[in-house]
Amino acid sequence: MMIEAAEVVEPDGGIKGLLGIPAFRGVAIANTLVALAFGSSRFVFVWLIGELTEWNPATAILGILLGTPHLFLSAWAGSLVDRMPPRQLGLTLMISSTLLFTVTALLVDTSLMNVPVAMVCAFITAIAPAMVTPLLQALVPTLVPAQHLMQAVAIQNLGMMVATIAGAFIGGGVIQLFGISAGFWLLAIASALAALRYAITPLPDQLAGANQSRQGAIRKGARAALGTEPLRSLLAITFIMGLAITSSVLLLPEFARDVLGKESFAAGALNAFMSIGMMGTSFLLATRWTPARPGLVLTIFTGFFLGGGLIAIGSSRVYVVTAVFAFLWGMSGGVAMTLLRTLTQLNTPPELMGRVMGLAAMAQNGAFPIGALMLFGLVSTTTVGTAMVISGIFCTICIWLVSIRSHVRSL
Repeated sequence: MMIEAAEVVEPDGGIKGLLGIPAFRGVAIANTLVALAFGSSRFVFVWLIGELTEWNPATAILGILLGTPHLFLSAWAGSLVDRMPPRQLGLTLMISSTLLFTVTALLVDTSLMNVPVAMVCAFITAIAPAMVTPLLQALVPTLVPAQHLMQAVAIQNLGMMVATIAGAFIGGGVIQLFGISAGFWLLAIASALAALRYAITPLPDQLAGANQSRQGAIRKGARAALGTEPLRSLLAITFIMGLAITSSVLLLPEFARDVLGKESFAAGALNAFMSIGMMGTSFLLATRWTPARPGLVLTIFTGFFLGGGLIAIGSSRVYVVTAVFAFLWGMSGGVAMTLLRTLTQLNTPPELMGRVMGLAAMAQNGAFPIGALMLFGLVSTTTVGTAMVISGIFCTICIWLVSIRSHVRSL
């Protein structure tokens, strides 16, 4: 049974109307703060490893460790979402994240911090974000009417993407001003604020269509997602998008430092330009633009711009030009990510929403260790810029292989 404050109500539409729903507003704010911590953590850990060692492949190893929890825990977390009270699950994960980032921050300024310890900290601090992502995404269809789902996803993505990528900008500035340990204190504070906001948010006792049965939970979701179209193709695109994001997250800081010769603040600013682009197109989808053929729009934006943006950035040798490419790549990403998740949720049975969102999180964020392993080989044999270009070409080919069939284009 849902508590009254968390029931789906008919909003007036647009950002103001949807944020007028107390439960959705609270989840959106908590999601933004979680994304701020998670997005900043990737940048801060990459920068920490760069300070501890000049061996470039160490960054790829870090990426593998950061993404491994998403690869192995997201699907299980999705099954928990379909069975556990969302308040209990969310608070447990957010408080755990706060404590782990706090421990890491305390270790940074001690003699104990070295490359192996940093790698372990990166791994354990990625566990809670990997498990909370399916929950925060699966809650949205329960809290808003179906006809406003795309706008709600756009609003949530607006906060999430801006926080994730702008987090690197904020993290870069904090590191430059106050040192590397301050970057980790930023993560701990953001996680604590997320837990506080989530704790006071009116939430349903369970998701719409949730089932308390423990039998075949993950297996049933996997059969529905991987055995039917268009979910199978949508998850494939999600995975490819995860590979592209991995290349950006892991290579852009090193590209800015080693190729463009910039410090941490300027390196983080490139992520800020991406976030501004994402903010613009996500806001457009939330307020003014509802594509008549969202599947076709998704195909165009991922097919031409997802890998193309990486190719353009990796080919640039001028900071201003790189910033422009980052901005344009962010614009295309805002459209692609919003439409991709909306179409995935609209084609998912309500009783499987947590599990499918867990599989989607596994596909996108679980691509991190796989992409990092690929980048390990590339940066060991080529330059950072060349590795980014090759990643872009690979993502473009994969997207068009999926888009040859009409399962997504026809949506």
